[in-house]
Amino acid sequence: MVVLHVKSPDAEEETEFLYECAASTAVGDVAAALGALAGLQTRLLSLCRRLRARCADAGAAAVGELERALDEAEAYASKEQVQHNRFLSPRALREHIKNIEKKCATALQEPPEALDLQKSSSDNKHERIQLWWAGKELAMDHKLCDYIGINDKSKIVVKLTRARDDH
Repeated sequence: MVVLHVKSPDAEEETEFLYECAASTAVGDVAAALGALAGLQTRLLSLCRRLRARCADAGAAAVGELERALDEAEAYASKEQVQHNRFLSPRALREHIKNIEKKCATALQEPPEALDLQKSSSDNKHERIQLWWAGKELAMDHKLCDYIGINDKSKIVVKLTRARDDH
């Protein structure tokens, strides 16, 4: 399996994570998976930032559990995981988001809808992305092995950018 060290420059902060796939995977499939993962990671980190501000204002005793859930989620989604060779899982990111929403409803005594937790400006930003490696834009209709070779024990650094519209 090829390990991709993914860097996603974001308006708020640069995010990084590790992703693993076969060298024979189509670039379009990899881009879709990376876009979804980057979107979840950005959504989770954004959610944590917004709720930290709310927790500071609330001051309730139940906020301790919410703070702990926010700490765990931020630690899981942080770019420090790359240094420890830990991969992000879309399932785990979704579970952290659900857990935070539950704890938030309990701690702040408001339903998740009232807190606008589902809204995220980054959700559609990662839908149409482009992969870059070694200064080259990777064509979506090629396979990853067309660029990096057939060695499945490679580790490469790729950068995600938004795809340009050709209109």
